[in-house]
Amino acid sequence: MSLSLLSGAPLASRSVANLNRRRAGGRARKSKEIPSLFRVPGSVRAVVPRAADSPGSAGDDADVVCYDTTLRDGSQQVGISLTCDDKLAVAEHLVGLGVAYIEGGYPGSNPKDVEFFSRWTSSGLADRAAAGGTKLAAFGMTRRRGVTADDDEGLKALTDCPAPCVCIVAKAWDEQCEKVLGVSPEENIAMIEESVAHLVAAGKEVLVDCEHYFDGRKANPEFAVKCAAAAAKSGAKFVVLCDTNGGTLPWDVEEFTREVKEAVDATGADCSVGIHCHNDTSLAVANSIAAVRGGATMVQGCVNGYGERTGNADLLVVAANLELKMGRTALPEGSLQRLTQVSAAVAKLCSQHQDPRQPYMGSSAFAHKGGLHVAALQKMPASYNHIVPTLVGNEARSVISELSGRGNILSAAMASGREVSKETAAQVLSQIKDLESRGFVLEDAGASVDILFRRADPNYRAPFNVLEFNVTASNSSFGGFTPNDLLVGGDERLQDVLPEDELEAPFTHPQQAGYKKGSVAVNQVVVKVDVFDNDTTPASRNTQLCVAEGNGPVNALANALRLSLTDKFPQLKQIHLQDYKVDLLSTAGTSAAVTRVTMDFADRDTDITWRTVGAHASIIEASFRALVDGMEYGIAQCSDDGCMVDPGPAHAADREGAPSSR
Repeated sequence: MSLSLLSGAPLASRSVANLNRRRAGGRARKSKEIPSLFRVPGSVRAVVPRAADSPGSAGDDADVVCYDTTLRDGSQQVGISLTCDDKLAVAEHLVGLGVAYIEGGYPGSNPKDVEFFSRWTSSGLADRAAAGGTKLAAFGMTRRRGVTADDDEGLKALTDCPAPCVCIVAKAWDEQCEKVLGVSPEENIAMIEESVAHLVAAGKEVLVDCEHYFDGRKANPEFAVKCAAAAAKSGAKFVVLCDTNGGTLPWDVEEFTREVKEAVDATGADCSVGIHCHNDTSLAVANSIAAVRGGATMVQGCVNGYGERTGNADLLVVAANLELKMGRTALPEGSLQRLTQVSAAVAKLCSQHQDPRQPYMGSSAFAHKGGLHVAALQKMPASYNHIVPTLVGNEARSVISELSGRGNILSAAMASGREVSKETAAQVLSQIKDLESRGFVLEDAGASVDILFRRADPNYRAPFNVLEFNVTASNSSFGGFTPNDLLVGGDERLQDVLPEDELEAPFTHPQQAGYKKGSVAVNQVVVKVDVFDNDTTPASRNTQLCVAEGNGPVNALANALRLSLTDKFPQLKQIHLQDYKVDLLSTAGTSAAVTRVTMDFADRDTDITWRTVGAHASIIEASFRALVDGMEYGIAQCSDDGCMVDPGPAHAADREGAPSSR
């Protein structure tokens, strides 16, 4: 159940002012004013695409430049494999967000990246990016040892690539030079200088990623700084310091970045310093911020922190911190409100479920479960929210659970459009605490909570009531022989009551040939249900006794309920079971343990979902409770025109472009 915790309470007339800061290097600048934490902007959940040539585009000057490497470094994460279409779709979101640079890939490494750079232009994305000031970058490396820059195939691929910018990786750790590249420190510096000069002469804007910079700085400070300075003197626009192993601490990052900034400035070159952090110690975002404090004006990272091993710095979180906490501009005006939507959309394209605890953008980033917290938030929204969630396109919500207070219940009722008395709220809260003590988890089961509210309303008339049910699971010829031509039929009546997607499955009991030759599993259910017309009086009651079979006991139960109810409630035909999950609650792991079942239902036409939960020592009983709640909720919320469901922002799947996770 969701709740906007920033409504209904008077807004304090407090603003947060920023002192003017100074860039590292002594140049004064005017810092951006941080929005008041208590000023609620207009609706930002509906994201309106930004015109690429509108004011506030990526081409405007920013205090810190955002360089996205999701398509290259992020795709190195285990479990992420992007097609060329996926990469173009991710790039479209990044262009809309207004990042300054998008690293498209390594044109010399694989055909997919070659195709991406070609389609970047043919798809029209290049024009939209250019109009908004977003630049495409290609990734590569310095020339190989013993080969001139003119003859190096990798550099040739970069010069031939249509991307106007090139980011090349260079070693900055002397031990790596000797043991990995097999070159002397002097030749490594020559490789940097010649490669940068070659690419600049070819008309490219060049960035140099100093790989393992911080490890190299600790081992040989003089050599590491020389590598960075060599890139600057040769014409690089940015020298990027990479915490490749992700093991550096923030105070070292800040100190070493400031040191490089001074060395680069001393060359007189028009070159700035950037930062590229990995998250092996969970410090990638903190280290990126520390580098900005040390003088870096570019941050490289990935959407949602994707990347090899434990990932890269989450570029969206870094941007939010820079703008809202440090007063540094990092994205075009209005782009912060797009962060949550972009995070969810890219997660879907990468086939990743969005982390609900992701700072700023996660579905639980502004979720509140404790009753005391919710009560305080209603009086003072900033008491447990570090920002107004809508600033980043997110929403605050309260969660219903055994830890809730009466305020959670009243807030949830208000959010769903109900007016309930304190007595009713106390009754529902008591039921929730009792159910959760028996294994139910209601914080994500919004439909089950909704049913509790409905049943607590004295004016509510349930559409049906299950009087009893019986499940028989048997095997008709366990270990025996069944002729191959035996027809194991289904129930033709189900053709008229099941959703279309479930009709695709054959209505037969599969012979378990791999288990016992000829054995046939049979699951039969008998349900007795009172179906009501307009009220629950005996005159309006129609008692149904139905028998059904299914591929399993839960499927048989669902089929029997549909046979009983669909004539009266035809909307059930558009509702299908999307997901079914079972958790064993006993720590001892015995077969007598309480079982919790969660079910996700979906509307056939819109794929809108809702979740219910059941718990019992019997998995069939637990499943049946969740099944009944899900169907009762669907009957109430759905019609021939579709389902009206407001599950709230509790799940990433509720956001545009997010993967379906419920």
